Amino acid sequence: MYCSFFGFTERPFTLTPNPAFIFLSRAHQEAFAHLIYGIENRCGFIMLTGEVGAGKTTVIRTLLTELKPEQYATALILNPMLSSLGLLRTINREFGIPDQGTEPADLVEELHRFLLAQKEAGRTAVLVIDEAQDMEPAVLEQVRLISNLETASEKLIQIILVGQPELEELLAKLELRQLNQRITVRFHLTPMELPDTGDYIRHRIRTAAGGAGEAAQFDAGACRAIHRFADGLPRLVNAAADRALLIAYNRNSRHIDTAMARQAIVDVSTSRTARWGSKRTAWAWGGGVLLLALCVALTAGVMRQRPAASLSEAVQAAQPHLSALASGTLADNLRQLLSPLAIAWGAPSPTAAAQAATPDQLAELLGLTPFRYSGNLGGLIRLGYPAILECAIPPTNAHRYLLLTGIRQDSASIATTGVPFTLPLPLLEQYWTGRATVPWSNLLGLPVPVTANLTPPQEERLFQLLNAAGVWHGAMTATTAPPFKEAIRRFQTGQGISPTGVVGAQTLMQLYRAANRARIPALTRTEPAR
Repeated sequence: MYCSFFGFTERPFTLTPNPAFIFLSRAHQEAFAHLIYGIENRCGFIMLTGEVGAGKTTVIRTLLTELKPEQYATALILNPMLSSLGLLRTINREFGIPDQGTEPADLVEELHRFLLAQKEAGRTAVLVIDEAQDMEPAVLEQVRLISNLETASEKLIQIILVGQPELEELLAKLELRQLNQRITVRFHLTPMELPDTGDYIRHRIRTAAGGAGEAAQFDAGACRAIHRFADGLPRLVNAAADRALLIAYNRNSRHIDTAMARQAIVDVSTSRTARWGSKRTAWAWGGGVLLLALCVALTAGVMRQRPAASLSEAVQAAQPHLSALASGTLADNLRQLLSPLAIAWGAPSPTAAAQAATPDQLAELLGLTPFRYSGNLGGLIRLGYPAILECAIPPTNAHRYLLLTGIRQDSASIATTGVPFTLPLPLLEQYWTGRATVPWSNLLGLPVPVTANLTPPQEERLFQLLNAAGVWHGAMTATTAPPFKEAIRRFQTGQGISPTGVVGAQTLMQLYRAANRARIPALTRTEPAR
């Protein structure tokens, strides 16, 4: 990609939300302050709305990284289009409590016990529901009933509803008036103003360059042109700025002027409807073909050493696999991922009768633990494990899964129909929702997260792992001791993980990899032919 030319560690303007690049405009700062105020004052219900692409999900994910595990128990629901029972199961599963009940009352009782235990431990439970405008009124009513879990003096759970402006219209319905009346903190996230847009572009470039100054410069005219095109919406700013960097790269320039920005806007605006339309709008075949052509052009412009014809051939070769995927069933899709995932992990071949209804169950069929990832492709690649990507496949936005098994400079190796194929990275980013399930194996059987109540054998295994990974040297110490937590923070920072000092699932996954455990598969990496 153009990253090596500009000195970026990853692309600064990807479309998937990435808290590492968070930029708080004045509107975003206000939104963040409202959320913190509502949580700290235990207001019960908080609502955040904003237009598509305004940055709601990025704000929420950043909020969750700021809520320290020592003080908060958090759950994030990214797909609320569930039944009332399905929602309760998902909430319990996200909080890490039993979710197999068949009666709502049983699930609520488990949740109630959990919330009381959190209060006793001095922790606040926070539930975030994204895309709440897509929820059925009956399911929203179930959310209201959850908020009834309280003590004589305070709410046991803080609930944040996040959605597009249609959420306000939904809550105005007569049958939801009780819920609407309980929302005491509301904020509508408005687009960025012109000064914020310029600061946003410069911030993301500095972050991608590791803070080492501005590796690429957008002049004032370029920022104005992009701001007018995007109407201050971060997602559209990302699209235009990303294309402008490609144009600058092709011209061997680190300076982006007004003309380059306008050319970038022309390039991306032709597919604006297909790429940034409402999530409820189905893709047309024509839009899908246009997007394919755009992705070929994008990738061809970046990879000067790779013939454009071969990129076009890669897209054409992938199309039959994607068409078969979209026309098949979700059950077939998951069943076809079982064998390549088993091969990646060197696990015994699954039986013909093995079935899975979710990626989590797919991992569990192979004796693996599912880790739920949300973020951008760069972070997933850094994690380095084969991953099950949640995707929306055109022309119908069919909800399907792709198994990412390898990466190269300009494309990804995919398994989904039993036959491996490759996808250009820009095309994969268009299909991917930003959510993935990463199967992993807790080889040493350590508790997750690692707590202070380890048994002596567990302590010994932990410190042997830390030593093998080069994180800790010397005698064992308490996992709550400052030197231990500081060592973990240094490791987390080096791996691109939020430096909490707590050994959670993602940290443990990377410790196993750093310790060079032979049973852990890696994303295969190949370089393009010269």
